[in-house]
Amino acid sequence: MNAMHVPQNIIAVIFDFDDTLTDDSTTKLLVSAGVNPSRFWREQMPELYNQGWDPSLAYLQSMLDLVGKGKPLDRLSNAQLRQFGSTLTFYKGIPQVFDDLHALVRKFEVSRPAIEFYAISGGLEEIVRGSTIAKYFHGIWGCCFAENDGVVRCVQNVISSTEKTKYIFAINKGMHDVCRKEPYKVNEFVDAQERRIPIENMIYIGDGLTDVPCFSVVSSFRGKAFGVFDPTKEESPKKAWEKLIAPKRVVTMNSPHYGPKDDLGALLRAAVTEICLRMDTRMGAVRM
Repeated sequence: MNAMHVPQNIIAVIFDFDDTLTDDSTTKLLVSAGVNPSRFWREQMPELYNQGWDPSLAYLQSMLDLVGKGKPLDRLSNAQLRQFGSTLTFYKGIPQVFDDLHALVRKFEVSRPAIEFYAISGGLEEIVRGSTIAKYFHGIWGCCFAENDGVVRCVQNVISSTEKTKYIFAINKGMHDVCRKEPYKVNEFVDAQERRIPIENMIYIGDGLTDVPCFSVVSSFRGKAFGVFDPTKEESPKKAWEKLIAPKRVVTMNSPHYGPKDDLGALLRAAVTEICLRMDTRMGAVRM
């Protein structure tokens, strides 16, 4: 058996952010500014969709329309978004799961695996970066505003549902740290044996239709795709079944609880263990 060009012994656990690790942070920001979130999402957004707006651009532009003197978001800055992010609380088992998974992979001595965590969000990147769990992520990508005179004025980066897959391949090719500064580099060919993290070593966790392209990419390369839903929300279980489970877009759908005795937490730990065992078996065969 030929030796691999690079070790390929890194596991990537990739999270959506809103409604996956915490309640929707954009909605929380709107509420904190006195904006009616139901009107924002259920009335204003559909009006823009009917005019042909892309969903991500529609909500970002609608937020910018709330910025200005006398408006709900006033002189909103990226620093204020980071500060708001620091106030977020997270679902059960966060951040314990990050430390637990690091400890778990250290038990495997043949392949000596490492584990990295990433966040790819259609929400606001500065909120994620300001959160208390940002320090656990090897890479964070979300929608960004550009500032003028210390106030957010225009959209700088958009993370749509399909744009998310770009960052899957950036992680795969080891370009996660340059894909913003060199946006076309991720499209360059890289031989499979030279890719830093094979997609089969990836686990993607998300909550809805915006994650479907990532679910599909990860699953098609034999990675793991886990869906989450909130059973306390009236329509959530029904939508989870119809949109994600029945079409086999995810392996399972569980409540977003990450403790070792919670369904999703246990499945995540088992999935990481399975990848480590596979790498140990493969590395052991190479060395024989």
